Amino acid sequence: MNISVIGLGKLGLCTAACFAAAGHHVYGYDLSDYFRNELKAHRNPIDETGLSELLMSGWDTLHIVDSYDAAVQASDATLIIVPTPSLSDGRFTNEYLITVLEGLAPAIKAKDSFHIVDVVSTVMPGSCDGIFKPLLEQATGKLCGRDFGLVYNPEFIALGSVVRNFLNPDMVLIGASDERSGSTVRELYASTCKTKPTMAVMSLVNAEITKISLNCYVTMKISYANGLAAICEQVPGADVDTITAAIGADSRVGNKYLKGGLGFGGPCFPRDNLAFQSFAEEFGGEALLGKAVVAVNNSIPERIFQKISTHCAPPAKVALLGLSYKADTHIIEESHSIMLAKLLSTVGYQVTLHDPRALDAARAVLGDHVTCTLSPYDCLSGASAIALLTDWPEYRELDWSRIAALVPAYSIVIDSWRIALDKNLSAFTYIPLGVGIPSKE
Repeated sequence: MNISVIGLGKLGLCTAACFAAAGHHVYGYDLSDYFRNELKAHRNPIDETGLSELLMSGWDTLHIVDSYDAAVQASDATLIIVPTPSLSDGRFTNEYLITVLEGLAPAIKAKDSFHIVDVVSTVMPGSCDGIFKPLLEQATGKLCGRDFGLVYNPEFIALGSVVRNFLNPDMVLIGASDERSGSTVRELYASTCKTKPTMAVMSLVNAEITKISLNCYVTMKISYANGLAAICEQVPGADVDTITAAIGADSRVGNKYLKGGLGFGGPCFPRDNLAFQSFAEEFGGEALLGKAVVAVNNSIPERIFQKISTHCAPPAKVALLGLSYKADTHIIEESHSIMLAKLLSTVGYQVTLHDPRALDAARAVLGDHVTCTLSPYDCLSGASAIALLTDWPEYRELDWSRIAALVPAYSIVIDSWRIALDKNLSAFTYIPLGVGIPSKE
């Protein structure tokens, strides 16, 4: 199939590469001259796991064009993957999407054949029927469902694993204006999936609601596990991992996203919760559960801060290992590690940081208030408090006997994900989150 992709950022380029590697002819366009020129030269401008390897197998069918018109004329369907930033009230703005639709409209108007417009960017419920469809009909003079199709087809991916998530989905969500468009997009995605996912084809508004409410449900599981972890810490002998493993074994619950530790961050989960609350209020409802989920999530950096401040006072040195909102990415947006670093540095702690990939991003946000180090051991040297935050694999291999020689006796070690439970930490004051045991001394 011939498709076009508008917006070649992290999700857009990964999407284009997946389809190109599957043999589809993909015509990509991005407003950035730099991105287009890099891709024309067969260079990958995006840091995302597995993307460079995927592009190597897809360069022959990935074509970079220089206009909306060229993208539409060369394809049967156009996927739009551009940012929809959050407004102050939590709602997503459609500003960039509307700009793209206005740019596509003249080319769609000039085409004699049926063309599918597929919005992949996350939008507020009601956007497709209330804004995008009338805009396209007025700008093209054509009728949606007869002369062109409108699809809402958001992805469920996480940065750092975009390619793996795209190729192995549990479910492909497709909201469609008409049966023809829905069937075409369903067949397109079926051609790339390594699994046999549920193909959930529905109306546009149902798909819009499904997208943000599903993400809110996932964050509810995360906050449930973290709230449970906070309780377990107060109960001698309690172990959140033992408890959530049993809860997750029940098929009514499942074990995905049910692990106490740090909260959710990144560019999707936090803002989807706020958007869902705003959506509910717009229609006279109230997302009470969503508010509780956010409250639990927001409490975690302060909870860790209190554990540190109980053990040592400023200007003691505090070492934070792991800054990105999750492993396998450099993204620090809404990262609890960054929030904790701000709390500590604001009250006068000497804060040192390490992360395999996120140091530059952290330095840009935190500036001279912290010290960034390239080695975890340099980061830990002299620290009265150590916090194991992002669950990077390399932190599971730390040499704790070496660390013991670098820090004061009985320095506190806060283990967010309990990755050092099986290590000999007798030289430290060890506090695994979610475990109600006396500190090891």
